[in-house]
Amino acid sequence: MPEPITISDPAYLAGVRAAVTEALKYSLEGIEKDREAVIPIPPETARQARRAAREGVRLDTVFRRYAAGNTSLEEYIVAEAEGIPSEVLCQILRDQGLRVDRLMESVSAEYRDELEQATRSSTQREADRILHFLETSSLVGPPDVDYDFDSWHVGMILTGDATVTLRALRGFADRAGYRLLTVVRDHETSWAWLGCLAEPSLASLVRALDGVASAQAPVAVGEPRKGLDGWRQTFREAQAALQVLLYRPQPVTRCRDVILVSAVVRDPALATSLIETYLAPLNGRSDSGEVLRNTLRAYFQADQNANTAAAALRVARHTVERRLRSVEEKLGQTIDTCNAQLQVALWAEELLVSSGQVSLSSSA
Repeated sequence: MPEPITISDPAYLAGVRAAVTEALKYSLEGIEKDREAVIPIPPETARQARRAAREGVRLDTVFRRYAAGNTSLEEYIVAEAEGIPSEVLCQILRDQGLRVDRLMESVSAEYRDELEQATRSSTQREADRILHFLETSSLVGPPDVDYDFDSWHVGMILTGDATVTLRALRGFADRAGYRLLTVVRDHETSWAWLGCLAEPSLASLVRALDGVASAQAPVAVGEPRKGLDGWRQTFREAQAALQVLLYRPQPVTRCRDVILVSAVVRDPALATSLIETYLAPLNGRSDSGEVLRNTLRAYFQADQNANTAAAALRVARHTVERRLRSVEEKLGQTIDTCNAQLQVALWAEELLVSSGQVSLSSSA
């Protein structure tokens, strides 16, 4: 059978004849031995299947070659079967068919495995190239990447089983007229950038992702940035969002919502210092540290409105005010002067406690 493409590799050309020879021996050995005997698949057929995959020979061409060989062998068997009872001949042909099926299953598995390895290698090379480019200060984008690095960008990191999320992301990009650059980093992590000429609508993107992402396949999202430096920056912002996402998985984590706490939890010494400075003093005999923490959370969530916080906690307003005064006494300063520190400390402690890195008692 002629090759559908021109191949000059001498190993492949020699392997065609060797594989046919080994396959023929495999079939004849099967006929000679007991039908229950296990005949090992010839190693040369596996090697040739991998060569075919590397050379770009289609799998159906490989199969047609084995099928043609099997047909020729069956014709030979029938021609030489004079005097053999028909039921024995039929059994020989059935057994031969089963062996050919097993051989072709093995060939298919070897062929596809070689393709997957080649794909993984290509994916890894692309990922390594993008990673190298992220870490450099080059002013020109990589020439072999089909993406406009001078446009606006939104960087994202997809985790878990992101197949559905990636599909939805491609659909969103097509509908919005955005370019999409994706890199599969490993089996649990993919990187993605949306690119467009005008500043993208991040709210629309987050809504689209919220509909398909999940706590099992969450997405960390950077902020819209422009140009090559912006391409790098929005990815670093997605990494910052990922820092928080790993502690508290939710469908979409946006950098702007977690940037401060991300910086804190990234540095264990800083997180410990912040918690010990602003939360440890809240423990005491008169008020439970947990009660004061919950009161502060409600107070901040209510935009520092004591009435709204009291309603959320189902206590009287004066109870909230008394607890807030207790916080200020324990800290030795008013809440207004350490508002941001308290909020970040509460969030950092919550993340670290939920991950088991610290306990509420030890942080206090």
